Amino acid sequence: MYELFVLGELMTGEKHGYMLQDVLNNAVGLGRKISSGTLYPLLSRMTEAGWIHLRIEEETKGGRTRKIYAITDAGRERFEELMKETLEPNPEAEAALIFRFKMVYFGYVTKEVRLACLEDYLQIIRRSREYVSRFEAYLQSQQPEPAKQRNQLLRMFDYRKRLGEADEAWITAEIERIQAEED
Repeated sequence: MYELFVLGELMTGEKHGYMLQDVLNNAVGLGRKISSGTLYPLLSRMTEAGWIHLRIEEETKGGRTRKIYAITDAGRERFEELMKETLEPNPEAEAALIFRFKMVYFGYVTKEVRLACLEDYLQIIRRSREYVSRFEAYLQSQQPEPAKQRNQLLRMFDYRKRLGEADEAWITAEIERIQAEED
């Protein structure tokens, strides 16, 4: 997931590690952060794989050197592969985050890749809604105890159904919008 993000960000231009970390931390949302201990080893592995190039910039104002990263041709190919990969529905929250990362970089892939990604995520949303509906029907038919917990589960499923409906409507409209675009 972070590999896709790094390559996507470098598609927009070269960046130093601190900037990548800052943008990523803002992209993943509240409560989830990527540490330097996770990011810099990833950047090293990606450099070794030939997907990104490291350039050392001489001393900055603070007297330290700055590492500047840029994407390579092999990195562009890897980015394209990652954008084409099918989303895995489990865990669902991770699939949603990867989907959001992919959406940010839709400007760097073909219409077909964008549509495939949207269709892929639409199927995850629909499977999730089906699961919620089945479990909700089970709770209503079996009436498990305690009633207080059952009723709160039903409220939670109502919430998830409404979110799924809104997600499905937005994704469907986005698919239609992209399909209508001229090539």
